[in-house]
Amino acid sequence: MAAEVMMMLKTVRESLISALKSPARLLSDGDRSVVEAEIHDAGRLTNAYSFMLFSACGIAALGLLQSSAPVIIGAMLISPLMGPIVSMGMALARVDPRRFRSAALTLAVGALLSVLASTIIVWASPLKDVTPEILARTRPTLLDLVVALLSGFVGAYLSINRKGGAIAGVAIATSLMPPLAVVGYGVATAAWDIAGGALLLFLTNVVAILVSVFGVARRYGFRSVERTGAAWETPALVAVMVALCVPLAASLQGIVVETRETNRARGAINQAFAEASPHITELKVQAQGDEPALVQAVVVTRKYIPSAETQVASALGRGTKVEIEQILTAKGAADLSNSALASRPASPPLAPNASPEQRLRAMLTTIGEVQAIERRGPGLVVTFVMNEPGELVDYLALEQAAQRFMPQTPLELIPPLAPLPPVPFAYGSTSLSPDAAASVDTIAWALKRWNAPAAKVEGGASPNPRGRRAADIRIAQARAAAVADRLGAQGIKDIALTTRVPETLSGMRRAT
Repeated sequence: MAAEVMMMLKTVRESLISALKSPARLLSDGDRSVVEAEIHDAGRLTNAYSFMLFSACGIAALGLLQSSAPVIIGAMLISPLMGPIVSMGMALARVDPRRFRSAALTLAVGALLSVLASTIIVWASPLKDVTPEILARTRPTLLDLVVALLSGFVGAYLSINRKGGAIAGVAIATSLMPPLAVVGYGVATAAWDIAGGALLLFLTNVVAILVSVFGVARRYGFRSVERTGAAWETPALVAVMVALCVPLAASLQGIVVETRETNRARGAINQAFAEASPHITELKVQAQGDEPALVQAVVVTRKYIPSAETQVASALGRGTKVEIEQILTAKGAADLSNSALASRPASPPLAPNASPEQRLRAMLTTIGEVQAIERRGPGLVVTFVMNEPGELVDYLALEQAAQRFMPQTPLELIPPLAPLPPVPFAYGSTSLSPDAAASVDTIAWALKRWNAPAAKVEGGASPNPRGRRAADIRIAQARAAAVADRLGAQGIKDIALTTRVPETLSGMRRAT
């Protein structure tokens, strides 16, 4: 038994020694020359390279806009960008400046063409929402660097050993083309934070693959034939990797903190609205160091909680600023005069991490049906119907709430056709009270949202107990004029005035 164990240990020891030996002995000088020629041939700038690049970029851009993972994977498979990067790594291992410059030029031209093509495609496309596939490529971390390193090792091994069977998996793992397409999206939509994050991811993948190819090539015996000075390539690569690790580590730390604090904030908000059936449609946490600095949320609720922000801030502690936009359902809004949303303070602009269309749809779909969202210039026009019947004042309050949470994007909410609210006057008065003025403002808002070309204002008055008098008609006319003047100040110009004064009080009761 002891002999068998010793034999097994000896076998394991010999296997480890064999695995740790340099694989350079497996290739002859002739083999290395053939491998090197094939690798550098794949890194040349050719018509085929340009055609494959354009096709891959177009597929990647459309896949990202549709948030289609299979389409994006297809773009990764046909992307030729791996060729020049592997060629650069081999040239660096051989200390061949001429071939390194040639491969680097091929990569640079390919990257610029990809960004340009993606920019044009996104600019011409009617789809411009920030999809999850786009956002997934805007915050690279150390984990992305590790994935790219491991993928680069496999790709270099397959290229040097001339085994292309698994190279497709390497192309998918390294993800070179989608980040460039996202850069083009950021340029086309002026989302510079998205473009910058995607560019950092692309550079991370390029450097990681370059380092991997350099290391594997050196292990297989690819070295400089003629060297006139001290070795510089290894320290240079180490310095670049260290420089990359700094922002990637910071990004990873930020994601960890934001995830932790977002979960805490979600729990605190649900606790504050425990009796109001809350639904959090938007939640953003901005961290400063290891602590939350700002929490912004949109909560759909059946009951307005005036102390919600104070409760959440107290639960989070550490001086966190909390801003919660409460959107009442139609049933909840009916319980409050003039809607509690109208008294909410404006929220500051948010950092763009999603398109306005996507954020607006997320806020509204939980309380109604978004029938259409149309972009008009810098603003958005949304056609919306509440799940529960609501009055025009509810739709106006909802538009105001959404506008306060998205102040950087002008919003217009088009409500369904509905009866206009009455404009009440005190007995014998021809002046608009605050409630009456608010009703006129709601009417003006609805007419503009419906694009109504004209309006008809009918002034009414109660007749004298003895019958209708000229003074009653003058009161009705004055009331109609007061409403028309306020509508005109709101931009409604084509207004027809009429009056309605019953002959007798009994006639008014019959009309009612």
